[in-house]
Amino acid sequence: MNSALALDEGLICRPERPDGLLSFLVSRAKSAPRSLTPSVSEVLRGCADAINQILRTAIETRSAAEYDRVFKESFPKYAALSMAISHFASAVIQRSVREQLVRESICEMEADFREKGLAVFGAAVRDQAMFTVWTLRKINELTTQIIAIPMDPARKKDDEEYSLHFNLNALRAQFSLDCLNFALDNEQAIYPEVLEPMIDGLRAMVDAYTWARRGLEIREPSPECSAEGSPMNQEDAALMDFSFSEASEWLR
Repeated sequence: MNSALALDEGLICRPERPDGLLSFLVSRAKSAPRSLTPSVSEVLRGCADAINQILRTAIETRSAAEYDRVFKESFPKYAALSMAISHFASAVIQRSVREQLVRESICEMEADFREKGLAVFGAAVRDQAMFTVWTLRKINELTTQIIAIPMDPARKKDDEEYSLHFNLNALRAQFSLDCLNFALDNEQAIYPEVLEPMIDGLRAMVDAYTWARRGLEIREPSPECSAEGSPMNQEDAALMDFSFSEASEWLR
C-alpha cells in the first residue's frame, strides 16, 4: 500500500463497521431508481455523478506516475463521497432493500466484466477484476455475519482498528474496480502503463477480506484461531494474493 496513503488513513476513513461501509454499493445497482423514492435516488445520482468525474480523470491518465498523482489527489474525495453514500443509505433505506441492492450491484459488476471485459481489457485484467468482485462478495457475506453477532465491549478498541483498516483497503480496491468498470461502461481504453497500478490497487480487496475476517473472529472466536487469524485464513489470503501473479507478469 502507498505509504503516504497509509499515513493519511485517519483523515480518509473513520472506523465505521464494515456492514455500514458497503452500503455505498446501493448507488451502483441498476434497479436502485425503481426501488427507491425519487428524492433518495436523486441524492444517490448526484453523488454518483461526482464520483464518475473522479473516475474519468483517473482513467484518462497516460502514465503510472500521472495516475499515482491523480489517485493521491482524488482518493480522499472518492472515499468521502463513498462513505457519505453509505451513511445516507443506512439512514434512509430499509435494511432489507439496502442489502438486496448491494447484492445486485455485486452481481451486475461480475456480469459486466464477464461479458465485456475480454474485449476491452484482455483476459488477464478481466480475470483479476472478476476475482476482486468475487472477493467483495465474500466480504459482503462476512459482514452479514458480523451484523448478527454481538461483540464483547472489551474488544471495542480492536474492532475500531480492524474497521479502520478494512475501510481503507476496501475503498482503495473499490477505486480501482470502479475505474475499470467505468471504462468498461464507456468502452474507453486505458493505457497499459496505467493498468498496472490499477491492478495493484485491486489487491487491497484481499487485505479488506482479511480485516473483515478478524472482525468476525473477535465476535465468534474459533478454538483453533489465534488473534492473528487461523492457518486456513492465512492460506486463503495467500491463494488470493497468488492469483494476481499472472496479471502482474503480463503487465510488466
